[in-house]
Amino acid sequence: MMKYAFRFLKLRCRMAVGAWLVFSSGCSTHEQKHSVPSLWLNSQGMFFSPVPMVSLEAPDEVTASQLLFSIEEVSEAQMAEFHAALGIKGSSGENASKAACNVSWTEAVAYCAWLTQKERAKGLLKNEQRYRLPSDHEWSCAVGIGHLESKETAPEAKGKGNISFYPWGQAWPPPSGVGNLAGMESRFDFPENHIAGFKDRFRHNKVGLRVSKPNRYGLYDMSGNLWEWCDDRFRPGQDWRVLRGGSWMTARPETLFSSHRTHDPENYRSNSVGFRIVLEDK
Repeated sequence: MMKYAFRFLKLRCRMAVGAWLVFSSGCSTHEQKHSVPSLWLNSQGMFFSPVPMVSLEAPDEVTASQLLFSIEEVSEAQMAEFHAALGIKGSSGENASKAACNVSWTEAVAYCAWLTQKERAKGLLKNEQRYRLPSDHEWSCAVGIGHLESKETAPEAKGKGNISFYPWGQAWPPPSGVGNLAGMESRFDFPENHIAGFKDRFRHNKVGLRVSKPNRYGLYDMSGNLWEWCDDRFRPGQDWRVLRGGSWMTARPETLFSSHRTHDPENYRSNSVGFRIVLEDK
């Protein structure tokens, strides 16, 4: 088990950070017993949960190393703190209960560097620890298919694979509570691009935070709400970066497969794109 130099903070309810929290069980495509994840809290009020870094070559979760994943996408309020510290005008609001969108890959990387420096200066992180975007394979581990993919295969090739199920399982239309997707509530906005038989509470470009039920690692919104940046290039030699997970605009079944990848340039911004981060301990 990795050792993290987190300073224990306290929540307003005076529950010590690092306490065990019990989540409702979600669908798992990797049938193996697992313990409830232990959550850690950083200086921005962001919770992290450990995810086993498995692969096709090394599928055993028990012996796998672990990586701390933020359990939710970075919020508007967290991005607003970053913008204020750098004296720049942000592209989203300051809502603590809304995921930050219109964030480019370049800006997401800069946010990670800023947060790392900020917490190192406060003694909350060691020099060998840093925040960053997850790699494409790490994101696969977090969504529950890492044991079915090789770490060595490029994202573009893995996106064309035969893993044809969703973060919630195989049901279509999706069951209730799987996330913020383009359901029946979006039929007037997207008459030809919505999921018949599925409905969530979000309309008109709206996103939330912790919209879905948590998965087996305690992570929310691994399907829908916002596309999430990964660190990897989609194709060698180009500035396209990998995006995973779908968004509030997503309705096509194949686009919501756990293995689906898309891509956009590093400076691309959209109201359907955001990100989550990981904490690396070398």
